[in-house]
Amino acid sequence: MSRLLEPRFLIRTAVSLALLGFLVWRIDLEDAGRALRDANYVYVVPALALFGLAKLLVAQRWRLMMANFKAVPPLNALFGILLVSNLANNVVPVRLGDILRVQMPAQRYGTSRARLAATVFATESLLDGVAFAILGLIGLALIDLNGFPTSVFWGMLGGVSGGLVAVVPLSHLRLNEGWTCRGVLARLPERAQSFLETAVPHFIDGLAVFKTLRLALPALSLSMAIWILEAGMFALFGRAFGISLSFPAWLLIMVVANMISAVPVAPSNIGAYEVAVAETLKALGIGVGAAGGFAIASHIFNILWITVAGFAAMWALGLGLTDVFTLHAREPEVVRVEPGREPATVRR
Repeated sequence: MSRLLEPRFLIRTAVSLALLGFLVWRIDLEDAGRALRDANYVYVVPALALFGLAKLLVAQRWRLMMANFKAVPPLNALFGILLVSNLANNVVPVRLGDILRVQMPAQRYGTSRARLAATVFATESLLDGVAFAILGLIGLALIDLNGFPTSVFWGMLGGVSGGLVAVVPLSHLRLNEGWTCRGVLARLPERAQSFLETAVPHFIDGLAVFKTLRLALPALSLSMAIWILEAGMFALFGRAFGISLSFPAWLLIMVVANMISAVPVAPSNIGAYEVAVAETLKALGIGVGAAGGFAIASHIFNILWITVAGFAAMWALGLGLTDVFTLHAREPEVVRVEPGREPATVRR
């Protein structure tokens, strides 16, 4: 069946169209068109520069999560892989890009997939959750916004706090040899026991950031810096549309935009993003035309940046479309690590 006819794709497209219809209903198209026409797009350049810097810090934070790995990939490679994964997440119906962030370093540098999965799906998610909850609550505390569901941020803070309570002790866990041969695990097939014997300790290694303040504080600081930079990007987009809001308000808008983007309800989250951002701006007292124009333009420029940067990263990493948009098995590569130098990959 053609991918365009897959039920899941059709449902996501229908959701996107429905949300766009809701957006059209909630904004004044004529005013939004006027706002798009009259915007000062000079501010887009520094806005996207901040966006790129934020992505570079994401890569640096990812590298910090690998501090205890035997072979740590260089920053430029991780930055390229991150950009490619963002492109894949925008294009493919499921979040294939997150899987690529596990597959590609594993194939190129021989890093354990379990260790990488822990950094991508557990460590990064918790750090971002902490940053979002803190920045969102700061934004709400410093602005007057009636009717906004503050319970969402308190719930998020409670959720990530619970996650930290579970993960911090887990990161210190040391398993004795043969632990899979005891209790209920002893009933598992030998192949499953062998897999767990390797994968679980590797996954715990991927949580190393939570073991010591030496790693936890820089990781949390990078997380805060990443999202503050993105808030600055939104503030510059606001200047383009003549929208003047306090920085705490832009923090709130940034959190809302990223929270809705984390849920792939539609292709590239078209519709969902615009509705969430426009409604937040309207709640902050911005006119419907400017709010709609801002939401549409900021999303378009973000998608364009991710697309251009993603394809540039594909070229730099020597990847083809098949490598990115399918989980195509590549010829294995090995890592050569010299003392005092970053690892280099050598194609077999």
